[in-house]
Amino acid sequence: MARYGGDGVDLTELTLGPPGVNARKARRARKNGQPSSSSAMMQAFVKVSMDGTPYLRKVDVAAYDDYGELVEALNELFCCCSIGLMDGYGEWEHAVVYEDGDGDWMLVGDVPWEMFVSSCKRMRVMRSCEARGLNSNA
Repeated sequence: MARYGGDGVDLTELTLGPPGVNARKARRARKNGQPSSSSAMMQAFVKVSMDGTPYLRKVDVAAYDDYGELVEALNELFCCCSIGLMDGYGEWEHAVVYEDGDGDWMLVGDVPWEMFVSSCKRMRVMRSCEARGLNSNA
């Protein structure tokens, strides 16, 4: 078994994820009256890229309750306030699209939340003008 550093920690013991995820899950579980065991919670980590940034982030989409919370977290994650949904209610500089299980790119918010969580493979934050071609209402 591979070791990490000189402290004798097995690589299988290391877990990676965005900071605060476990605390957020525990807080939601307490609010909903559910046990806070990690086995009872579903995890759906997906990679998120943003046009113009040289790095990727990983987000647990199952940790959020709806699209609004997800978009708010993406704005905090990428340190901007111009990410929004292409729902016709606002003009945003960036829109979020995702790749589903079939390999198709779709706008975030086009399907019910539960279907999105189960089918999302990765997300991309792109300029709104580029995402307009994906909009079924455009």
